Amino acid sequence: MERDSDGDGIPDHLDDDDDGDGIPDSAEDADGDGIPDDEEDSDGDGIPDHLDDDDDNDGIPDVQDQDDDGDGIPDSAEDADGDGIPDHLDNDDDGDGIPDSQEDSDGDGIPDHLGIYLTSIK
Repeated sequence: MERDSDGDGIPDHLDDDDDGDGIPDSAEDADGDGIPDDEEDSDGDGIPDHLDDDDDNDGIPDVQDQDDDGDGIPDSAEDADGDGIPDHLDNDDDGDGIPDSQEDSDGDGIPDHLGIYLTSIK
């Protein structure tokens, strides 16, 4: 089954606006840095992250990288709110009392996981 994030019947890989927020994917800028997401190049090697097999240029292919942010803590053990529950298992990984599935950082009425937001991303 193909992923269809916005439920419009068009698989994400064919959908020009896969989150259904009215902003074409080519113009999305989730981190608010002025660079569209599909042009982000985290390691500055000239290859956009979505096409780069090692987007942090640490020598470990992304599919095998256990520490994407390079902070020395394995991704599986990241715990942003320090509650002892790893973020990937935590329903409220920032500890603000709002379940992650309902977070709406920019107040546009669209949960973050379905839209974009221009505040800082942890």
